[in-house]
Amino acid sequence: MDRWVKIREFTKKEMAQEQFAGTDHLERAFEWCQKIGRERNAEMEILLTAALLHDIGLTIDRKRHYEAGLPKARAFLEEIGFRENEIQKILHIIEAHSRYGGPDPQSLEAKILQDVDAIEYVGAVGLVRGIVRALHSGSFSGKVEEVPGVIDDLIKKVEGNFYTEEAKRIVQKRIAFLRTFSDRLKKELAGEE
Repeated sequence: MDRWVKIREFTKKEMAQEQFAGTDHLERAFEWCQKIGRERNAEMEILLTAALLHDIGLTIDRKRHYEAGLPKARAFLEEIGFRENEIQKILHIIEAHSRYGGPDPQSLEAKILQDVDAIEYVGAVGLVRGIVRALHSGSFSGKVEEVPGVIDDLIKKVEGNFYTEEAKRIVQKRIAFLRTFSDRLKKELAGEE
C-alpha cells in the first residue's frame, strides 16, 4: 500500500472526532506545504508527512498537542518504514508547528509548516474554524455581536513574524478580508444598510 494512503488512513482514524482541526485542515495544510515547500526547495516527503500528522496530539491534549502527539507519531512512522533521521526531522516539525508553544522551528520545513498553520488561522476558513474553536473553548457565547472580538483575536494570534514571504503575503490578504468583514458586520449590527 502506498505510504500516503497509509498516512491518510491513520490521520482519518486518529482525527475522526476532531471538530476544527480534522483531516480537512490537514489536507489544506498539505496543499499549502506543497506550494510553499516546492518554491523553497524543501525536503518534500518530510514536510508533507509532518503536515498530515501535525495535529494528531489534539485528541490527547489540546493545549499541548504539539508535543502530546509525538509518541504516537513516532510509533506510526516507525511502523510504516521511516528511518530514524527522517523521524527526528518530522517530529521536530510537528513539535515546532505551533506559534503558541513548543520550540522555535529550526529547519526550513518546520518554518514552512508553522507559517502554513498561520494561513489556516485567518481568512474565511480561519473565521469558521475560529468560531467553532471559540464556541468549544467557551470564549464565545454564540452572540453575533461578539464576532468582531473573535476576529480581532484571530488576527492578533497570527500577525507578526513569518519565515516565508509567501505565507506573509497570503496571511496579509486574509487579514484584510477579516477586517473588511468585521467592519461590515459592525455596520449591520448598528442598523446600517
